[in-house]
Amino acid sequence: MKKEKTGEENQKQARQEIWASLPEGEVYHAPTTPDDFFNGISYDISPRQFGLRVRKHDMYCELGGPRHRYSSFFFIEVVEEAEKIEDGRVEVIGPEIKEIEGQSLPFGFWIRYYGKQLTEDYLDLLTRWTYFALEEGEGWMLLNTRDTIWLRLHKKTADKHDFKHLGQAMINLCKIQFPLVEKADAKILIATEELGGAKRTKGIIDNVCIPYWERVDEKASEFSDEDVDTFYGCTICQTFAPSHVCVVAPDRPPYCGIITWLGAKVMCDLDPYGYIFEMPLGECVDRWGGEYTGVNEKIHEKSNRSYKRVVMYSSITYPQTNCGCFETIIFYIPEVDGLGLVDRRYGGDTPLGMTFSTLAGLISGGLQNHGYCGISFRTPRSRKFIRADGGWQRVVWMPAEYKHTLTEFIPAEMYNKIATEQDCTDPEELKQFLKRVNHPVVALWKNGENPEPLKIPAPNTDWNQEEERKAREKGKKLLQ
Repeated sequence: MKKEKTGEENQKQARQEIWASLPEGEVYHAPTTPDDFFNGISYDISPRQFGLRVRKHDMYCELGGPRHRYSSFFFIEVVEEAEKIEDGRVEVIGPEIKEIEGQSLPFGFWIRYYGKQLTEDYLDLLTRWTYFALEEGEGWMLLNTRDTIWLRLHKKTADKHDFKHLGQAMINLCKIQFPLVEKADAKILIATEELGGAKRTKGIIDNVCIPYWERVDEKASEFSDEDVDTFYGCTICQTFAPSHVCVVAPDRPPYCGIITWLGAKVMCDLDPYGYIFEMPLGECVDRWGGEYTGVNEKIHEKSNRSYKRVVMYSSITYPQTNCGCFETIIFYIPEVDGLGLVDRRYGGDTPLGMTFSTLAGLISGGLQNHGYCGISFRTPRSRKFIRADGGWQRVVWMPAEYKHTLTEFIPAEMYNKIATEQDCTDPEELKQFLKRVNHPVVALWKNGENPEPLKIPAPNTDWNQEEERKAREKGKKLLQ
């Protein structure tokens, strides 16, 4: 009897078919001998470049980002069959860099790695080291991850770059850093209208990337905080946010979206003196909110002693600092004593009267902004999502498209009680909406009519103990 294929095997076959079906491009064979790995690459790859921002008036070209509604992708996969990969092969589908000056185009980077000992447990590490070709590449601006990726190239260095050598840098930088990689290839798709534009890249995202990411994320979510005795910290963004420290726990992914707790563990095991480090838990101060003495001590040490506490599952009281890599923002709306969410894809106003980009500019830089917290797209899927603040029962507004993507994670009884831009963006209208649908936050209002906003302290300052107590009690009341 013929054995029926598993869902994972069907995904693998679909990926291979789509990979093979892409239009033919210009093929370049990158050096595969370590001594020659970087031959022909004329731009500098150095930590000094990390975190570069390229403003519109300085850019030579732009790839992905908001102009194309984040319909581009950076996809990395581990391939199990060596024969599927032609080592060093880089195929550029579409125009080269010198042909797209002044243009903004959707794109896709599809990188494949093989090694006899290589498994998907190493995927986060492979992703980070592949990204370094851009994050630390002279003249490149890289923001976000996965399918929210956004690249810009600076005018001053554009003459040093082409896509074939970028592909070479990506796969060979990963090889030299991680010897378990034996073979690698890449396809770089610059999706002009003739090549299908954003429609083609979105199709690859939906049929290749998302099924793969969801399966990998599901594996990572098998762990919970209670299963481990160590969390991990990350300080890679301190090049531009000097006091920022990110906490990575099984129930709390970093908001850049690049790694998981499992990936951080692998990276720390391989490089114990790198930017990923262990955070022993110590004593539990607040299991509900996620606060531990060991984590606080390590944060104080690694943040240049800039702040002392982090409550991991709160966006209101002592949230994690924000560097600027977050994919979504949680923000406090004092007029209704509730929380809103806004993601990078949404370009309109929030009930605060600000867009995502304006709000991101205000809270970035490594400060602890009480009431404002950056998160990953994956964070609202966590079983402990803003638990100290009241969880989903405290969320009152979010963009309709983002809400739709989280349908299965939003409690059914809350779904229609969370407003979107299609309902309102004005705080007074939002207040009336919440009353009409009998949102749980209305129970926090005086007589069910008058919200009593929290007295939120200035960034990097401490809460008044009485006010902190009130904030915690409100969160618990919503979840009773």
